[in-house]
Amino acid sequence: MHLLRLSPILPALLLLLTISACRKEHSQEGAPPDPEPPPTVIVQTSVEGRVLNEQLQPVQNATVSGGGESTTTDVNGHFLLENVDLPDNAAVISVEKNGYFKGYRTLMVRKDQTQYIQVELLLENQADINAATGDIIAFLQGTLTFPANAVLSGDNQPYNGQVTVRSIYIDPEGGTFADQMPGDLRGIGTNQKETGLRAFSMILFTMEDGAGAAVFPDPNKPVAVRIMIPSALSASAPQEIPLWHFDETTGFWKEEGVATRQGTDYVGNATKTGYWLCATTIPQITLTAQVVDQRGSGVSNMRVTLLTKNNFIPTYGFTNRDGIYYGKVPSGNQLIMVITSNCSTVLHQQEIGPFNAATEIDNISVPLPQNITLVINGKAKDCDNFNVVTGKVIVNVDNRNYSANITLGNFSLTVLRCSDQPANLTFIATDGRINRTSTTTMNVTSGTITPTLDICN
Repeated sequence: MHLLRLSPILPALLLLLTISACRKEHSQEGAPPDPEPPPTVIVQTSVEGRVLNEQLQPVQNATVSGGGESTTTDVNGHFLLENVDLPDNAAVISVEKNGYFKGYRTLMVRKDQTQYIQVELLLENQADINAATGDIIAFLQGTLTFPANAVLSGDNQPYNGQVTVRSIYIDPEGGTFADQMPGDLRGIGTNQKETGLRAFSMILFTMEDGAGAAVFPDPNKPVAVRIMIPSALSASAPQEIPLWHFDETTGFWKEEGVATRQGTDYVGNATKTGYWLCATTIPQITLTAQVVDQRGSGVSNMRVTLLTKNNFIPTYGFTNRDGIYYGKVPSGNQLIMVITSNCSTVLHQQEIGPFNAATEIDNISVPLPQNITLVINGKAKDCDNFNVVTGKVIVNVDNRNYSANITLGNFSLTVLRCSDQPANLTFIATDGRINRTSTTTMNVTSGTITPTLDICN
């Protein structure tokens, strides 16, 4: 179950379900659950995050793209796409690195705010087949069966040469599924309405010819896909289930068929390459929640998992730079909200809902451990010792990056470290008016620090 893998201290955390946190819930008039996709509204926003590999190590020099802009990850796997134009309901961020499948994250964004994401890139597993004769590629969790003479080139002509197939099974019950999956578990059904999805099984495959050019299945002779249903989901897995393909442009899954259960597997047909998902649907509403610490300050970059209380259907997201969670959650269900630190420690858990319309929750209070909490209340000066009117600060400590805006010479942020040992902290501060940057390093542990940064290089 999703809840069981969140923390080894689950028994103590379950006691929190009986505690009502101080909060205020506002039910608002809005679109009903399972609505038609709202009109696209483009907003200027920012997205930062971290890219990891299969060993959960940072990936350097990955290309991150969104809104027509691109950047690369640093040595800590961190990136910042700043002031980009993205659709507010479904912003798509893509991540590319040689040797890995292309990753995607879909998220809801707000104007002039900075949202956080985390993406785990998936290693490519490779097998070669002959397009003329077809073949079966077997792996631990299932098979891909390619019929004879069923491959098309990029210009839609028959191709009968060697095909390199790269594939990977993605386990919905895996501990890092939230970072591996593309999108955000939202789909567009055959009724053209947006819906939430409950994942039961997922696979990704691509095809290339001998020269490395992409080739594709013939839609009239699709690839037969057999993929395992995780044992924890077996009791809930229906006999027939919608089959979905991920649309890299819209960031939504698109319903494209039906898979049938055969024992512990689902079997269906894939008419194209890419990500495929077996999933049932669940109606959703939009939830906005403000997460604050014991000082009333927003807690940024925290993983937020929302699980239905009766059967632990999950949705995932992060708080943004201001400590705000903003995303879709199941409607009409009591929910368990679980807030987890970057150190994979469960910090808070409480029941909320049920909600049947768009809802805002104020003051989800998450007390942070004092021995590893670093509060930074800083000032930034220019070469004439005047306040820097506008700019940004990137803070690096314990091989992780955090960011804050400079406004009229002031900046502040709270960092929850994974260690109580002394460490070097580096400030990379930029004066936004003249694009001047300076670097300052100091030794820290926890508590409150009040640095003054001179941006005068």
